[in-house]
Amino acid sequence: MPVKILMVCLGNICRSPLAEGLLASKLPKDNFIVDSAGTGNWHVGKKPDERSIAVAKKNKLDISHQKGRQFQSSDFDTFDYIYVMDNSNYTDVIKLAKNEEQKNKVQLILNELFPGENVDVPDPYYGLQNGFDSVFTMLDKSCEAIAEKLITKHSKSESTSKSPTRGKLYLIPTTLGESDPFDVLPHTVKNTIEWINDYIVENEKTARKFIKSIHPEKVQASLKVSVLNKYTETSEYNRMIQPCLEGKNVGLMSEAGCPGVADPGAIIVKLAHEKNIQVIPLVGPSSILLAMMASGMNGQNFAFNGYLPIDKAEKKTTLKNLEKVSQDKNQSQIFIETPYRNNKMLEDILQALQPNTHLCVAADITLPTEYIKTMRVSDWKKTKIELHNRPAIFIIHKT
Repeated sequence: MPVKILMVCLGNICRSPLAEGLLASKLPKDNFIVDSAGTGNWHVGKKPDERSIAVAKKNKLDISHQKGRQFQSSDFDTFDYIYVMDNSNYTDVIKLAKNEEQKNKVQLILNELFPGENVDVPDPYYGLQNGFDSVFTMLDKSCEAIAEKLITKHSKSESTSKSPTRGKLYLIPTTLGESDPFDVLPHTVKNTIEWINDYIVENEKTARKFIKSIHPEKVQASLKVSVLNKYTETSEYNRMIQPCLEGKNVGLMSEAGCPGVADPGAIIVKLAHEKNIQVIPLVGPSSILLAMMASGMNGQNFAFNGYLPIDKAEKKTTLKNLEKVSQDKNQSQIFIETPYRNNKMLEDILQALQPNTHLCVAADITLPTEYIKTMRVSDWKKTKIELHNRPAIFIIHKT
């Protein structure tokens, strides 16, 4: 399991991006993960300050791919070491700690050079370029000391361990379509992809494309990808999850959204539990939950029904049954269709259901073309909408 280190400053655009880049360049990538964050949220999603990028580039270090994020209390659970740039950062971070163990993870970075003196790394944001040069020099020396200490400590602990610990299965969400992944995915997804090389996916080509969009520097040749879809033999399942039993972490990815929900990956999750492999779901977009959130229907009681029958008569019967259940149980009914059949699905819904039944259509969720609307069936019959090849969720509820 890689050792994880987090660098923290105020805005995550000047000092901590430099510290992240410097320390990452001094540590073996297979054994250590370095990230950075800011105590404030002003620069979330933005790249580092151009002056930080420039001084890094001058020293043959590329930090231009980094994107700002805010420090979260969950970072105490994710990271083994947290280095802050100044005493103000220290105070802000410590406020979020829940116990002494978490507090003990936090250290002032210059204490590596000047033990116990609590010296600040000055914030160069409002100064000139030479201020960034000075900060780079300070952080370079501190990161050198940190790297030496961490490599010594953790190489010893690894050499004395008797056997590898069992790996974990990470459920890694993806985007719901062509969009900037960092608009909808938290930074933990990038962190996880950074140090996992074994993946179980629906489509290898699109999975590799997604991984590259999240982490462009990751060497594609290092990835070991197993494909899980309707054509996969059941005999292959154990082989896919075998790396976990050998101490390696495995990432399970859906073609769109969260794996394991309306997704073939559920069978791998089930197998992981049977083999006592820890399953870790990461936060990401679920079209089902997002549609339900935006529908205005019963968020306290709803059911997901997957795909309805293709046969027209069977589909009509199923729709009428779902309509009755929604009224009898006060339970909103959710279902989906293959995108190229969406227009026909909407037509069949409007023909089968009662005029006063509410219908929500949620298409292209999280994308620029997003469309979410809830109306009575009678009103939908007066509305024209093109749903062909647009991923969509349908929800019905008769009151």
